[in-house]
Amino acid sequence: MIRILKKTVLVIVVLFIGFWAWYEYTYSMDTVIPFEVNNPRAKTKVLIASQGSKFKDSVVQGILRKYEKDTIYFKVIDVYTLFTVNLEKWDALILINSWEYGNPPRNVKKFIKNYPEQLDKLIILSTVGSSNITLKDVDVISGESIIEKTSQYTDTVANRLNQIIKRNNE
Repeated sequence: MIRILKKTVLVIVVLFIGFWAWYEYTYSMDTVIPFEVNNPRAKTKVLIASQGSKFKDSVVQGILRKYEKDTIYFKVIDVYTLFTVNLEKWDALILINSWEYGNPPRNVKKFIKNYPEQLDKLIILSTVGSSNITLKDVDVISGESIIEKTSQYTDTVANRLNQIIKRNNE
């Protein structure tokens, strides 16, 4: 009887570990390698903090292509390094990441709390598969990570970025 119980527990543990490994491999995000585009002394500076995935990388590249003829300085970082960012040094911050259960990751939530007077600089694209995500005092774009919709999300983010840039230049 004890032998059967030990085997059952072992099988459950092995199945759990197998499921966890499969889930991590299938759904975890890649790390974004930081890079910069254009001169850091440009008048307008935009930070993009993202997670790595085919969809998110496509949105980032789409945004950079839209502004490739402009003199805007862009820096792209991994969203989990937000704790190193001083928002006051940036004209706009584009956050592109997945939210779990309708909430931003803890580090994103903490970052937002640290800058209550500068929320108008934030553009957040949350990939959650739902279009009714909200965060107090922050406008959030939300939707599914469907690669065919990359250009739609890129356009939406670029339109909001244009509004921020225009407001800063007035």
